[in-house]
Amino acid sequence: MSFPPKVKQEALRLSARHCCSCHRYKGVKMEVHHLVQEADGGANSLENAIPLCFDCHADAGHYNSRHPKGTKFSIPELTNARDDWYKLVSKKSIPEKLVISEHLQSSYYILHTLGILEKTLSKDFSSINKFRAKTYLASNEISSYWKDILKTHKKDFKWNVEQNLMVEMREFSSLEEYKSAYNNYSIVNKGAEDYPYYEATREVTWEELLQAKFPNSFVTLLSNSGFEARDICTALLRPNEDGCGDGNSSSAYIEYLEIAPLSFVFLGITNVSRKPIKLQLLKTDKQNHKLPNFNVLPMEMLLIPLSTVTNAFDIDRESICLEHTNGERGEDFSKVLNPININTDNIKNIGGKINPLSIIYNDNEGEYEVEIHKLDFNNLYSINSYWQCGSCPHLFYKTNDGLQRYSRELLVASSNKSGKDYFTIPPKVTHVIIRELEDEITYLDKVLINEIVVFENKVLNKGDFLEFKVNTNDKVEIIGKYVPFQNSISNTNDFWFRNQLIINSNKAYNKKGQLTT
Repeated sequence: MSFPPKVKQEALRLSARHCCSCHRYKGVKMEVHHLVQEADGGANSLENAIPLCFDCHADAGHYNSRHPKGTKFSIPELTNARDDWYKLVSKKSIPEKLVISEHLQSSYYILHTLGILEKTLSKDFSSINKFRAKTYLASNEISSYWKDILKTHKKDFKWNVEQNLMVEMREFSSLEEYKSAYNNYSIVNKGAEDYPYYEATREVTWEELLQAKFPNSFVTLLSNSGFEARDICTALLRPNEDGCGDGNSSSAYIEYLEIAPLSFVFLGITNVSRKPIKLQLLKTDKQNHKLPNFNVLPMEMLLIPLSTVTNAFDIDRESICLEHTNGERGEDFSKVLNPININTDNIKNIGGKINPLSIIYNDNEGEYEVEIHKLDFNNLYSINSYWQCGSCPHLFYKTNDGLQRYSRELLVASSNKSGKDYFTIPPKVTHVIIRELEDEITYLDKVLINEIVVFENKVLNKGDFLEFKVNTNDKVEIIGKYVPFQNSISNTNDFWFRNQLIINSNKAYNKKGQLTT
């Protein structure tokens, strides 16, 4: 005789139709095995039953002691395995744990642009679907925080295409007026790696910023991040008379508030198998998150919001571009993989963070748990819109210590038309370096030193430079123009990006002694 139907049903219920030996979910491919065989006096009772899959049942029931290979299942071993498994099932902790999954691929994604984030949260995955058959989005407390970011930013700045990185704070008629207004400022070293595009910096407090006159709903949200204002914001002073497209202010200097760029980290779970799977649970270091309970088809992906981070723009600077699509004003969507070691000291998480540990899923044959690798900013995918704005060529000095130092922009009023610029060489300067760092072409018709022509008809494309020797008090005259690749409306964000270009130029030159184009 076999087990009565009620005994079989109860045994399968207690095991959740998983094999008590190998722990795989087998559904209908299960058998109920006698621990003590009927021929040996075993009863058809629940106490003598153990649910096994076909493979394990064959091993347990058909072991040939006359031709032994391996080690036979013992009755106590099977009994203990069954009882332990029943306990796990009763605690709802039963998925099979895998080191590597043949069904899932987990990847981290980082977005740097509010416009792409806004599209993604509204379930417009056009920036991502070119890499996946279809994309879905999980909602959680992080995505709610992102919606607050978008709402407050749009309220203050009227748009969410890109984050407003620079906010005008105050105007000054002179550097002396600025110095008399504050006692916590620092004059910028033009050869430094932090703010060579500016004249001075100072720390700010949330109290000061929340009382400021500029729109501050966005800043108010950031003030609740748990960090000091100096960790996210910096006040920067720059001259107003020599910038490109700086506005119509008559003041000699303008102080701006720099807000650290925000980036948005997702976990992407992709079905890389050939059959549908169901994602059930994301385990984290704090709590478990239920996932949408539907079939994810092959090459479909679920995006799970994880965290908001600051100062992660370095990820894209020396990355490998895997795919690229042109957009307007540099809003070019690229899928990149970063091959260099990123310094993560300045990257901070604000507004909460989810640290994924593992994911539980079901392939309709078995239920599995697979570990998720830790977030590594050197190994993720980035989807960004890239800044593009023609400005002016940039003037650098090489000093007698061999270092490059930023001076200012050249030919400010000479966009698409020929003009002149003049400067006198200060002490300790040995070379002049004129660099084209932006999306434009600079045409240098003539370069004169003390009214003597030293160069003619030089053309500088993006990345090119012209370097020549000078002496203290030399009078240098530049005649020429720059032609941007496209017409664009300058905004204060351009200051932030130009500063990054100058930082990179100083860093590269001062490291190698010469920047090779």
